[in-house]
Amino acid sequence: MTFELKLTNAETYIKSLLFIAANIALPHLFHLIPGGGIMFLPIYFFTMCGTLCYGWRVGLLTALFSPLIGNLLFGAPAAPMLPDMALKGVSLVVAASLLMKKNQRFPILNPLVAVVAAWAVVGVIETPFTGASYAFQDFSTGLPGMALMTLGGMAALKLRNLHTKNIHI
Repeated sequence: MTFELKLTNAETYIKSLLFIAANIALPHLFHLIPGGGIMFLPIYFFTMCGTLCYGWRVGLLTALFSPLIGNLLFGAPAAPMLPDMALKGVSLVVAASLLMKKNQRFPILNPLVAVVAAWAVVGVIETPFTGASYAFQDFSTGLPGMALMTLGGMAALKLRNLHTKNIHI
């Protein structure tokens, strides 16, 4: 049994566009709070929700295009940040997707494990290039954002389960 709803190509792109738009709008709200972007990591929120609700294709499109389109339209995130953000977003999609396929017994825990696993993997990958303090800074400054992604992911799973009760997935 797969966790993904069977979306047509058009549905995948439409849902991705909605999550991308939300992923661009949410950071603008959080950046009104001093240090809000670094603290709440808002650009990953809808990447997590899209992956958990509609599968890796929607998550991957959201992870890659949210920062890129945000940069092209608003100059934020800054261009030097794009590779780091893409790595974190793709890692989050991969971790969440794998967990949703493997851990069907306690799926509500998948968002928490996905966030911690993705950021740990990215930290290990980035450490030789940036140093450990930069690579793992999200574990100190971004804990509220990691909690927000986890709770949002859990809520998305609950909503998806309510929505798909009568839909065969």
